[in-house]
Amino acid sequence: MVESPTFMATQTTFGDEILAEAQRLRESGLDANQIAGMLCKKDPQGKNYGIGILLGANGKPMPSSPTLLEYADRELRESGSGIYLNSDAFKNEIKEAVLRWQGVPENLWPHIQLLLPSDAGTGAVQVAIQAAAVLQEGLTTLAVEELGWPAYKAIAASLRLKYQEFSSDGIAEGTGFIPLYQAGPMNTTGRVPSRDVVKARTEAAAKTGKVVVLDRAYSGFEYARRLASGSSYDEIMKESFRAQVLPFAEAGVPFCAAISPTKAFVTFSLRPCGFLLVFHPEASKAAALAPKLAALLRARGSSFEHLVTRAFVKAIVKDRARLEAEHAGALRRCAEAETTWQRCAKGTPIETLFSDAYAGLFRNPRARPEAAREIYGAHLYPVFADGRCRLNVTGLPADAAQAAEQVAFFAEYCF
Repeated sequence: MVESPTFMATQTTFGDEILAEAQRLRESGLDANQIAGMLCKKDPQGKNYGIGILLGANGKPMPSSPTLLEYADRELRESGSGIYLNSDAFKNEIKEAVLRWQGVPENLWPHIQLLLPSDAGTGAVQVAIQAAAVLQEGLTTLAVEELGWPAYKAIAASLRLKYQEFSSDGIAEGTGFIPLYQAGPMNTTGRVPSRDVVKARTEAAAKTGKVVVLDRAYSGFEYARRLASGSSYDEIMKESFRAQVLPFAEAGVPFCAAISPTKAFVTFSLRPCGFLLVFHPEASKAAALAPKLAALLRARGSSFEHLVTRAFVKAIVKDRARLEAEHAGALRRCAEAETTWQRCAKGTPIETLFSDAYAGLFRNPRARPEAAREIYGAHLYPVFADGRCRLNVTGLPADAAQAAEQVAFFAEYCF
């Protein structure tokens, strides 16, 4: 066991008490994420590794996008009239701005419809699945990679779809399947689809003629560490799109790519719209989809936009460079934390989780049977579920000695 004056000498006893409290909370109906948060709040010495936001080096939440806050304040002051408002006036400008941000080659633009679903990335994923049904009939089952985002199952149920998991780095195959693939780091594990995996999935979809849903929660995060070695922001964004999305377009695979703004621009508390790119290999058919896709947004009320969404659209159209600079700041913070983990975890069972095969906010190693008791006992609060320990990489303290100490502790009880 790692010994340190930072941790209580009676940490196992303390850990047993926290385990008992966790069980009581579980029996009350709370999920693993809620439990981790509540346990940490009750512990004055608690360090929250389960929180789902970007933390600064000082351990506090990174500030919300200053650019979006500025535009939201202005939009609020301009919303005194009791009428419905939307961003239709910026329809062409917002499409160009989003596609440039994502690094989409211009020759693909006529093949893409852009939608602005309410409720950030969650809304974008839900509408992406609905849009897939517009592109292809007979879809009955949402197929997702194991260890994926828990909300996928709830979304499938809300859309009256069956739910099926496939193996990590695998291919979704089956009659009526809607393959849902990650187009970047997986939100829950940080796993980044390799070029070989993307190629295999692309070839399978092209062969069967399936439409695919791509979840892009962490645009560019897989290359965040390159910023420190001289790569530009534009270079890593274009490379991210080339590696994770472009192969599907080049193979003529129709896709619905759900893009979240939340981690990129630190909009956790603001919840603007998400972005949905609907691609069809035939430009004329892509254009013909517009009325049907617009109907999906009307059905969920997204055609009458919240003021934060209207502000977000104006910010991207008029001040994209400022937002991209904020995105680069989020990338640098995540890369800074990942680099510390990489250095401190070298030679341990969790070393591979900080290689280039992983990126983003979370890692989800397997946990040893005693892990929860010992880690809770050290006042560290990740999310324990299904024999795994999900931790936020930005939870590390700025102090190098404390950071090394905590990484060593996780490495002792996780693998």
